[in-house]
Amino acid sequence: MVDSPSISADKLEHRRQCEHYGDLVGYGFGRLRRKYHPTTAEKPDQASVEHALSALSIDKVKSQEALANQLVSSLLPLLHHQVTSLSLALKISSLRDEPRANLRLVLQIQGELDSTVDGLKLLITTLCPEPISLSNSSVDHHLKRFKSYRLDRLKVNSQLLITWCLCDIFEAANERIQQMGLSSIPPKIDPGTDFPNRDMEVFVSRTLHTIKVMANCLNASELVVAQTLWKGRRRALENQLQCTIEKLDPSPDSKKVEDLSKPPDKYVAEPAIQLAKMTLPILKLCRIFFSKLSKRGLAQERIPIFTEICSDEIELLAQSTRDISEDLGRLDVHLKFTNADGGLNRDGGVTSEEFIEITQSLKTRFDPPLLLILMYFIPLIPDTAGLKVQKYYRNWCVTWKNQMALAVHNFEQVVKSLEDFPQ
Repeated sequence: MVDSPSISADKLEHRRQCEHYGDLVGYGFGRLRRKYHPTTAEKPDQASVEHALSALSIDKVKSQEALANQLVSSLLPLLHHQVTSLSLALKISSLRDEPRANLRLVLQIQGELDSTVDGLKLLITTLCPEPISLSNSSVDHHLKRFKSYRLDRLKVNSQLLITWCLCDIFEAANERIQQMGLSSIPPKIDPGTDFPNRDMEVFVSRTLHTIKVMANCLNASELVVAQTLWKGRRRALENQLQCTIEKLDPSPDSKKVEDLSKPPDKYVAEPAIQLAKMTLPILKLCRIFFSKLSKRGLAQERIPIFTEICSDEIELLAQSTRDISEDLGRLDVHLKFTNADGGLNRDGGVTSEEFIEITQSLKTRFDPPLLLILMYFIPLIPDTAGLKVQKYYRNWCVTWKNQMALAVHNFEQVVKSLEDFPQ
């Protein structure tokens, strides 16, 4: 059945309105991206700073505490709400079912988002002035939740949020609108391809996570703040453990390890097999250590937001996974060489002394974080209802340290026994 002229005209008008709003939305996202992306952003002039200052009433607020409270209780929740609302309006199903209404809503959110981000930038500039002084980072234990480490992480994450996370959303949203034919501008990708759905959701998720990290910079315990940098390296540690297990599996059917495009090569040389087996307890103890300090362990206890720890020590705790990962990476490389060479102390190959140097270094890497945990965090855990939680964690630290020492000792004994392994 052929549509009547009036119906065809209505469809044409509907399409014209959708393209009109789509073009406005596309222009808005382009403007926001140019405004905030690091390659095109301009520093605001003094007049705009004063205007935003007045809007936020920061001129009436003199204390860091008030600024922090405004950030955590007002601006960040508002930004979280706006990003969530934007993502809902930009869902493919939303744009397909009610394109005009949702595009109009996106236009409204764009203006609100612009104002919120301007206010956020100003507040961060006021709370974290350039440059953040690191000269007192070894003696700033008295600054409560305004130690230089916290402020530095807050500033870094705010820059990540504004210049990358939000700008990625703006770009992906523009592409989606064009791809769905809701703009007069043709899409940059082929119309026959899938909608860029995954990227949009990934960018939104990353943005909301960064907002949470920013709030934690001021509102979470220093142990939680330090652990922000652990996530990627803990995942790498887990992959190394699973990869080692796979390499020791003699069966031909291997599972693909996460983040690896193909199954790892098997250990075939007997010295490499023996040493790899002895690394498993070490890897598992490393995993247990960081798991015990995380949200499922010590970090979930009612530790105060701030302690007597200084910024240098928070940095040391935060980077402990990096240092330990470096030693574990060297250990893995030496095992690969041993497997290729067929043993230790081959001409130009891996020596037993190199293995022992790595494991001794690894063992001592845990001493600073263990000391900091025992000094600053465990003593502040409330011992309510006679649970003796502090004693439990102290005993756990002692037991864990002894187990790691034993695992390293056993590894080194095998290394020494392989020095004269026949070639």
